[in-house]
Amino acid sequence: MTNPFRTLALAAALLTPASAAAAPQESGAGDDRYPVSTALEQGLSPIVLDGLGDLVQSFVDDGEIVGAEVMVIKDGRTVLHEGYGWRDREAGVPMEPGGVFCIRSMTKPVAGAALSILVDERKLRLDDHVAEYLPSFDVDGKRDITVEHVLTHTSGLPMSLLLGKDLKSLDGIRAVADLGADCELLFAPGEGFHYSDQGTDTVTALIEVTSGMPAADFVRTRLLEPLGMEDSACVLPKDHPLRARACSKYTGSPNAWNRYWKPDDEALFPFFLGSQGLYSTLEDYARFLELYMKKGRVGKERILKARSVRRTLEEGAHPMKGPTGFPGLEVGYGSLMMLYTGEDEDGEEELVAFGHNGSDGTYAWAFPKQRAMVLYFTQSRGTLTGFEVEERLGKLLLGVPFDPIQLAPPLEEYLGYYWEGEGDRYRTILRDGDDLALEILGKAVKPLTYIGEDRWKLQPGVVLEFDRSEAGEVTGYRIGDHQEFRFEPAADLPTGDEIAARVAEAHGVANLKTAGTVHVRSKIEMEKLGLSGTSEGWFRAPELWRVDEQIGEEFGRVSFDGTDVHYHSKAQGVTTLTGPQAAASREGSLFARFGDWRAWASDVQVIQRIVAGDDVVLLVRAGDTSSHAPTFYIDEATGHVGRVDSMTYLENLGRIGQSVRFGDFEEIGGALIPHRTQVNLAHPLIGPIVTTIAEVEVGVDVPDGHFGLKD
Repeated sequence: MTNPFRTLALAAALLTPASAAAAPQESGAGDDRYPVSTALEQGLSPIVLDGLGDLVQSFVDDGEIVGAEVMVIKDGRTVLHEGYGWRDREAGVPMEPGGVFCIRSMTKPVAGAALSILVDERKLRLDDHVAEYLPSFDVDGKRDITVEHVLTHTSGLPMSLLLGKDLKSLDGIRAVADLGADCELLFAPGEGFHYSDQGTDTVTALIEVTSGMPAADFVRTRLLEPLGMEDSACVLPKDHPLRARACSKYTGSPNAWNRYWKPDDEALFPFFLGSQGLYSTLEDYARFLELYMKKGRVGKERILKARSVRRTLEEGAHPMKGPTGFPGLEVGYGSLMMLYTGEDEDGEEELVAFGHNGSDGTYAWAFPKQRAMVLYFTQSRGTLTGFEVEERLGKLLLGVPFDPIQLAPPLEEYLGYYWEGEGDRYRTILRDGDDLALEILGKAVKPLTYIGEDRWKLQPGVVLEFDRSEAGEVTGYRIGDHQEFRFEPAADLPTGDEIAARVAEAHGVANLKTAGTVHVRSKIEMEKLGLSGTSEGWFRAPELWRVDEQIGEEFGRVSFDGTDVHYHSKAQGVTTLTGPQAAASREGSLFARFGDWRAWASDVQVIQRIVAGDDVVLLVRAGDTSSHAPTFYIDEATGHVGRVDSMTYLENLGRIGQSVRFGDFEEIGGALIPHRTQVNLAHPLIGPIVTTIAEVEVGVDVPDGHFGLKD
């Protein structure tokens, strides 16, 4: 006799983490990466999400902006993508999803990523001086500017040197960068922070020089195309096909917006400015942010080395002082990337979000921990509405986690027993803590997540949908084409009390009271893993027990002293188990399985009668639908326990289903005990675990504290 809880824990300890779960596969750049879903399906509050849309609509209604497009992505799925207001107010063109925006300073992270690729390829180094590549910087005061300085706004270069200049008079991006050679620095390189378009345009010139091709071509071939950003362009000439979806641009102030550019006008920028020149869509820019969410990879292709990703998302030595609408967060700056930081549970600073905004009213944020991205694009230059959007995103993504079950019908409507029909073993819809779950006998308790209209997500891509009668009562559920029906146990079944009493009498565990302490030695065989071991158990009625096991180099001891369950393994000293682990261990004991279940089960109910070969078997549940519970298979003729399906808890695997079969019963100390026990764990790598009694002693002496693991 063994305690299967301990045996399985030992087995799990022998499994490596790699064998316990396969790594998820990532999609490639060509996939439709953001299919439509709902807020409930992705665990977001539909009320707060609707409020976000209402907020943006109010900006339009109040004249705060001319138009906007919003996209919210959670776990790779789009839960909101809408247009508001006007793409071109004067022409009467409404804003619709898919608009092409000039994203202004949101170009900077793209330029930073392009230069990082060249750093990864050792075409230049961060501590190289800009003057090594741009000779115009080989002058007093500018020689000390490094590549890292222009990547982090710490070069001392001013905001812009293009004001009042006609870009057509400049011969490309190198001419823009050369303007910096003649200006006065705001501070010595590396001694401060000053947001600088001029510095980023210098980055763009470095891309051109070190790659040997126009910066626009390098960005397109090394970033936009690999990322699948087909609706983005570094330059937008009049004949470009994206012009058909381009958003007109407005400047001014609330309720006084003036259109200063429309899609049939000349291009704003004759060549690519890494500080502000990119045109893009919300979905395309999400693909760029995802590059950093996936730590530099797109599918199996690596675009950026991990160290470049880390450097981009690490705050620089000099703080960026700027406002943020996120409650409790501060905004900082990495390598051409805005960073939003807060304190973790230990009071340490942590990165909460990253992204960038643009002066034409575009904003984008990525939330790594929440696996979410949000994009809010307007074409109303200088709008500050993004800060109000940030405040709303704080509620949507960073506040108290939303539990979709808050919007579900009362769980009592679903609780009960279900089957395919007569003769099929039952399934249970039950409470799992405060949630709902599907229990499959001996296999699993599958959590259910409410996604609206009697639909519950069983696992990614699998939905369980309940059926109702015309009167509104739940009658069953469907999973794809599979259907199960709700049922009540038949009226002619014996009561739970009757069967519990019969089992206790048939096995006679109470007779052990006169036998003293029973000592049982058993062999353990795990054929699939090629392992074997030994088990020693001590049992004293009415409920004291202890089991010591050894499998390979792993050992474990578990016991019950009448009050607490104690546990000791190779990895730790003696501890007291609580909660589900303690309950699983007690339910696996000799006294719990073959004694009177009513001593520990809150409710015992006979659920169904099935035919197994020549035997008629009763399925008896030792518990109700308030939580998962073991189901006993009882021979109706003899009252013997032939099998029990239940859940157990393993250190490495967590909660997992098990089916335990008993056979070759023999009398020990006046009790009928299985000589052979086989445990089948709901894990494909472990296989059957068989224990067989080798030797029994009755009335043995044990030292004080033996059942508390104190000897």
